[in-house]
Amino acid sequence: MYEVYQDHPKQARLNIRVVLAVAFLVCAIGAGIFLITRLVSKPLTKEDARGQTGIVYDSSAVEGGWDNLSPEEIAEKLNEKVAEGMINISMNTAPYFEDGKAEGNVMIVNESINNYPQQVEFIRNDTGEQIYQSKAIPVGSKIERAALDAELPAGTYECTAMFHNLDPVSGETIGTAGAIINITIKN
Repeated sequence: MYEVYQDHPKQARLNIRVVLAVAFLVCAIGAGIFLITRLVSKPLTKEDARGQTGIVYDSSAVEGGWDNLSPEEIAEKLNEKVAEGMINISMNTAPYFEDGKAEGNVMIVNESINNYPQQVEFIRNDTGEQIYQSKAIPVGSKIERAALDAELPAGTYECTAMFHNLDPVSGETIGTAGAIINITIKN
């Protein structure tokens, strides 16, 4: 009538230990396989890593940072970079032309403290029209007088003189600075 059920605590504990040991063994084997495959496979090259991530890294970036320099050395290196890219602009800010075809006193100077040849252009602020463009001006040289590329009627024109630092080899623009000038055409 009554069924007697007897609990076997020793057997239950042994079963739990076996299950835990098997689970631990499976995890250890999985971790071992993972580590072996990671150690056997060669690491990705920078190009492969770039291709897989979809991120486009700057090719001019190099490894390293400021961590091995003192604050004074960091400031010196930053000041050198600033000075290298500095554009010193110098010209007559109110050139005068007798008429639209005549040469005027532009006095564009590429100061000897600059590091690059310069090209200068005048752009009318009211229309955006380029009315003058020089060729490359060597460091330490000047253009005293020049005629405009566009014939303008008498009047005063507010313009922006754009000074472009040029790469001495390729001629590409590597930096630009501008200044407001007022061009006067008498007749």
